[in-house]
Amino acid sequence: MTTLDLASYRLINPKFLGDKIEDVEEELFLLYTRRASFRPENGGRADALQSIITSDNRNGSALGLVDQRNDHIELQFTFPKHVSPKPSPKQARSSRKTGRGNKKREDEDGKTSVQMETLEITLAQDITGLRSRVGDTGGGVWRGSVLLSQALLTHFHDTSSDHLFDVTLLKECCVLELGAGTGLLGLILGPLVTLWTCTDLPEMVTLIKKNHALNRDSTMDGSLRTEALDWNKLYECAFAARKRMFPISSFSSISGDRPTTRELELDTRDRDIDLILAVDCVYNPSLIPPLLTTIDHFSSPNKTIVMVVMELRDDEVVRQFLTQWCMMPAWEVWRIGDDRNQVFLDERFVIWIGLKGSE
Repeated sequence: MTTLDLASYRLINPKFLGDKIEDVEEELFLLYTRRASFRPENGGRADALQSIITSDNRNGSALGLVDQRNDHIELQFTFPKHVSPKPSPKQARSSRKTGRGNKKREDEDGKTSVQMETLEITLAQDITGLRSRVGDTGGGVWRGSVLLSQALLTHFHDTSSDHLFDVTLLKECCVLELGAGTGLLGLILGPLVTLWTCTDLPEMVTLIKKNHALNRDSTMDGSLRTEALDWNKLYECAFAARKRMFPISSFSSISGDRPTTRELELDTRDRDIDLILAVDCVYNPSLIPPLLTTIDHFSSPNKTIVMVVMELRDDEVVRQFLTQWCMMPAWEVWRIGDDRNQVFLDERFVIWIGLKGSE
């Protein structure tokens, strides 16, 4: 019997969870009905992609590649920064006299202002690989990653609304990203957590590291790393040998002998993974069992949250993935956003949250 303790998943806000997925066919019907209603001209979020891409944005593909011609892409993300007003001289004098007048005066006379900060990112692409290697999709920038980066970055800094993830707990998290591609999400969200590990096939690691080097600054020091991870090799590995061949600590702990101060304070050098993220990784049916096996292997019961983001393309691939995931022992799956809850991305996408109970 599976035991799932939702109360133990303090990182995620249950307000954002829709109904648990019980019927895959019903879920697909709802998703693709909503997908059919998508009209770019009707949604600000659809137009947001064009405002983020500051380089040539005329070379996108119908499948979702942002630019399938140029070796480099320039992106600009914006997010709110809330700034408290400075007290007037009168307010300051009042504060010095009473010790508490300043807060009252600010509430009455001042308002917290919101300034928009910008984050500029330059990403290299492997255009040659996209064109010459069959099935190679990781070398390009996909709109799902761009839009999710913007949505989560805004959500993290927006203090005026509820958050999908507890911001305080998120800062202490170890995140494992599967199929990181160009490494965009790690660049945007890595500084917000204790450790973000980007993983992909060995041949993709060089591109990820190149992009991290292109955009690295002091805020990313120690929080962002890259590791090679082949789902097929883990899937083909004997179950009894997986913990030895693919130890969780290799992806949830620091590399090298010089931990950052934050890692030492939080003792993150040997711990479970808090959040697994897979964005636009489901496109080939043959990769579904290896991907799900990898997710299951790195997930700790009643601890790890799995977030899967997909652009809704081939319904049969989506059906196979969701069916196999929901059939895995101890797993339960929810969709983020429904008629009652906030939807992060437009109708072309779905976000699922998977939780693993104890067997």
